[in-house]
Amino acid sequence: MMLRRAVLTATLVAAVTGVVTVPAGAAPPPGAAANQFYYTVTSSYQGAPENLWEISARFLGDAGRAGEILDLNAGRVQPDGGRLSDPSRLRAGWHLVLPWDAVGTGLRHGPLPTADGKSSACPREEAVAATAAWGQTLLAPNRAWPEADGSGVRVAVIGSGVDGSAPELAGRVSTGTDVAAGTGRADTGCEGAGTALAGIVAGDDGADGRNFGVAPAARIVPIRAGTGARTAATAVDVATGSGAQVVLIDAGVDATDPAIRAAVSDAIGRNVVVVVPATAGVAPMDGLLRVGALGADRQPAGNQPDDAVDLLAPGVDVASIGRTGTGAEYAAAFVAGTVALVRSAHPTLHAADVTRQVRDTAAQRLVDPVAAVTTPLPGGVGVNAEVETPSSGLGTLSRVLTWVAVGLAVVVLLAYLLPPPVRALGAAVARRRARRQALAARARITDDDGDDPFWDRPAGQPAHDRASGVGGATR
Repeated sequence: MMLRRAVLTATLVAAVTGVVTVPAGAAPPPGAAANQFYYTVTSSYQGAPENLWEISARFLGDAGRAGEILDLNAGRVQPDGGRLSDPSRLRAGWHLVLPWDAVGTGLRHGPLPTADGKSSACPREEAVAATAAWGQTLLAPNRAWPEADGSGVRVAVIGSGVDGSAPELAGRVSTGTDVAAGTGRADTGCEGAGTALAGIVAGDDGADGRNFGVAPAARIVPIRAGTGARTAATAVDVATGSGAQVVLIDAGVDATDPAIRAAVSDAIGRNVVVVVPATAGVAPMDGLLRVGALGADRQPAGNQPDDAVDLLAPGVDVASIGRTGTGAEYAAAFVAGTVALVRSAHPTLHAADVTRQVRDTAAQRLVDPVAAVTTPLPGGVGVNAEVETPSSGLGTLSRVLTWVAVGLAVVVLLAYLLPPPVRALGAAVARRRARRQALAARARITDDDGDDPFWDRPAGQPAHDRASGVGGATR
């Protein structure tokens, strides 16, 4: 009961915040595809209806990892049109994407059977020219996947929402949140370019498991923001609070508004990399990447001032989920995927250092995912930073006590090890010092002319013999 309550609580948190919160499982090894393993639900197992806890225990060896399966499948449209929302209610014929380390009889490997686009209710361009994949071919991000594939990185896409039912994004999209409406999820959007941008970041083409997303193991957090500056600023705050390490802002958001700039600055201060189209006209900032569109002829395209561009990426007639798109926002998606790769390869690297790594490894400002991941970090950054032992009051006190102990030990050793003549010489020096102090004290309490009656010889007392030290009278 406690386990079931924990998973259901995670589901309720997702409904309120728009982000599924689940126990963290092991990260897949570099290059592992996010949707290679799936299980088709049957009418019953061992005489009882199937549920996520039983499936998790059977294929993952731990019923407590049911939340991971829920996170991978929540919101995606199943073959019968249903969606997984209750972990205790599954329908026969549903296909559940499982974590990369799933093992067991009945487990299947490869793209989901519904990866033909029929499960998505959004309109699609069924005939996307093969030449539209020129951006993926140019950047060849798959060459970086043996080192990093985006595992463990959340990328928030702020804009029109994302079609989480698209099979090319199976297991990659959280429910997100609809900031524009004030409530609801953002993984059911068909309008705008959100789904296409998510596909460039982390999608696959549904054919033989081939990926065209730059970081295929990254997770997408859709945030529907609308066009208002206040809701867009709130969307950035929500994305940061959801745990996203990368925020991609769509071209439909007015990023020049002071409220949005303040939200972006706060996000960067909380170690989030923000990627925006260069057409947004945002001023430069550490932790921010402004991206311009590049055509297949390797020439910048569109109305984008040169001083407003940090990086260039494919952004003219590029392929994504169900459509071919043009614009700086498509170029920004390639850069957001590259940032996800770098953050996957260097999880502890700060946002400002991530942006510098991506910029410094670009060739004539053209983003290079492979170089960004494989080029060693500069000295003093990340794993190359000098390790400093933090100081503390306890450590300082320990050092002081140590030196006091050493001093006492030296004194004791000197007392026992010094030869007797040296000790005798010290005693003689001490006696002479004491005598001088006594004579000086006597001089201070006597008159200069010697007429102090205290020191006069009593009447009838013979004079003192200074030589012998005895009275002059004889017997």
